[in-house]
Amino acid sequence: MVKAVWSVTLRMIGRHPSVLVPFFLKALFEGLVLTVLFYYPRPPLSVVFAEPVKTFFGPAFLHYPYNFNLLPTLYYYGQLVSMVIFGVIMYGMAMSLVSQAHSADEEVRLFGSFNRAVRRYFPLLGIWIVISVLSALVLSGPSFIIKKTMQPTPAAITLVYIFSYAGIAAAFLVETLFIYSYPAIIIERSGFIASISRSFGMAKKLFLTTVCIVFIPRLLEVLFMFVKQKQQGIMNLTVPEMMLVILGAGIVVSFVTDSLVFLSAANLFILKQENEKGKD
Repeated sequence: MVKAVWSVTLRMIGRHPSVLVPFFLKALFEGLVLTVLFYYPRPPLSVVFAEPVKTFFGPAFLHYPYNFNLLPTLYYYGQLVSMVIFGVIMYGMAMSLVSQAHSADEEVRLFGSFNRAVRRYFPLLGIWIVISVLSALVLSGPSFIIKKTMQPTPAAITLVYIFSYAGIAAAFLVETLFIYSYPAIIIERSGFIASISRSFGMAKKLFLTTVCIVFIPRLLEVLFMFVKQKQQGIMNLTVPEMMLVILGAGIVVSFVTDSLVFLSAANLFILKQENEKGKD
């Protein structure tokens, strides 16, 4: 079934390349954020960034090469702002485009899909916040507790590593349970709570398939995460500007994985919806 869903998704991309536009725009917006942060120590952007950076991180990070050490942290917060302002709308827009692509008598309309997603902004944002908070808790919670309650012995360090990897799997599971909330909000016009209920129900019925369409593409992000863990060493071995290349590569990885996960989930949601209507 996973192979069939991916086949439908790839054929849809071939027939309607515009379904990738939301993910391209999201990547473009994140690239803009990264570009702005790259120039933060220089005028005129230093007028905005100089005092906050000096206050929270220290004056050294306003100068080369230390500004590149701070860039990942600033970009992380920039990504959060980007998702709240723009990213969740792009996810909703993609759901609408997939729905239109399934309809033989309806054209795929970018502006109409954008408008539809904007009108459903708050439920979309709510789902993203829930996923983000729960993912952060399962990723960092156990390790934080261990570090606070245990001495830094080899056993404690081993536990931190074990729970860190288990947390990655748990974060993917969180996304698996909530992934159908996005199409439910856009396609079925469900509310916040109703969309969660709908997603849990579908994820339960299609659990293994949903796990695969979420976990397998996200493994690319896991591999890239190991690269990011070595980013300081890579920067020291090369040039400080390599940090910009690594973060830029992360935008490309997210574009690929988000496209495959969200478009596949939307297609499976619609196929399941059509199957339910056929039974009725």
